[in-house]
Amino acid sequence: MKEMLSRKATTYGGRNGEVRDTTSGLTYKLAKPKQMGGIGLEGTDPEELFSVGYSSCFASSMEYLLQNDKVKYEDLSVQVETKLLMVPNEGFKFALVVKARINGVDQETLDKYILGAKDFCPYSKAFKGNIDIEFI
Repeated sequence: MKEMLSRKATTYGGRNGEVRDTTSGLTYKLAKPKQMGGIGLEGTDPEELFSVGYSSCFASSMEYLLQNDKVKYEDLSVQVETKLLMVPNEGFKFALVVKARINGVDQETLDKYILGAKDFCPYSKAFKGNIDIEFI
């Protein structure tokens, strides 16, 4: 196994803290959502960051597979909605709704590369069987 790259981030504080990425230097303010008792501070939250990470990783995986197979397409997009669910006596868990599109290909090709990306994407592998994912 060959390490391709490594990234590191540190979170300071909790839901009203901040995340600092040591590679890019980006800093993200965290703000507890109003739905969880927050007071409306500006910032992001772990669920939004998860959506950003998964959508970009899944799109990159589809792109890699399409290019590897030399499939011509116009463009692609992946939208991820991350839902935080409370499971009684267990705690929190995620459920995802994923809308993946590849413009310039037929439905059969789209389905093939969505399935391929599910098996190829490191995020998908990391939580396989642990998170409910609906593809629409």
